[in-house]
Amino acid sequence: MCRSGVPRLYDRYMRVRAPGSSANLGPGFDVLGLAVFRHVWVGDTGRGEPCPVDHIARVAYERAGGREPIWFEFELEPGRGLGFSAAARAAGAVLAFLQAGYDLEEAQCRAYPVVAALEGHGDNAAPSVFGGLQVIAGDRAFRVERFLPGRLLFWIPDLETATDQSRSGLPATVSRSDAVFNLGRMGLLMAAIYEQRLDLLRLATQDRLHQPERLAQCDPAARAYASALEAGAAAAWLSGSGPTIAVVVDEADRVAVEKVLSETGSVLALDVDHSGAVRDDG
Repeated sequence: MCRSGVPRLYDRYMRVRAPGSSANLGPGFDVLGLAVFRHVWVGDTGRGEPCPVDHIARVAYERAGGREPIWFEFELEPGRGLGFSAAARAAGAVLAFLQAGYDLEEAQCRAYPVVAALEGHGDNAAPSVFGGLQVIAGDRAFRVERFLPGRLLFWIPDLETATDQSRSGLPATVSRSDAVFNLGRMGLLMAAIYEQRLDLLRLATQDRLHQPERLAQCDPAARAYASALEAGAAAAWLSGSGPTIAVVVDEADRVAVEKVLSETGSVLALDVDHSGAVRDDG
């Protein structure tokens, strides 16, 4: 729960780490996002050249009231559907509010609407700001205090997609049957998470609102998605707008799934980041 805090004295010489994310989780188009343990950093002192004025992290930082030169580093792959832009914006905005003297909880709460507005939707913004599994309802973000069963893998190819371009290819309207299809899967996904039912995830992560069109535009991602399921994955979904594919496996099937996916891209096993955008001066 966000509360109103009182800023302390300005605290300089800090940096903030923010995680990437995997959005949608299949049926949760624009309403589900999961923070992953792969990060960007924004700081206010001396690491190379300061960010240019149009850098997404600096724009968010200044939108949140920041006024100092800042630098930016990342290990998170841009353009891969892992929430790079939201992470950069989250780190910049949270840094500004921490500099203003707010504690971390208040800084995150104040940063979220800034990041969501710049992103245009909250399913990447909320995980990068708050961490964990987030559900978006309008302008509110709610944290799910449960975890996906199984192990998370990510197939990351050596190609990029532009979110705006991918989104523009989606139909403006959907049929009632497709909406009902996704509502059922969304409910089942929440049940599978709360009951830790790995066996329900394949059905629960099916989608008709965005994945068919997006996978049709990217053959490598479509093949990786199908290959993971054929090799025994419990579930797979297009991470954000892609091209990365997120995969859930039981440990017994992990080797087989990693083997088939590694033939066409890099495979990373990533933990969930439960902290979100935090101060990280190490």
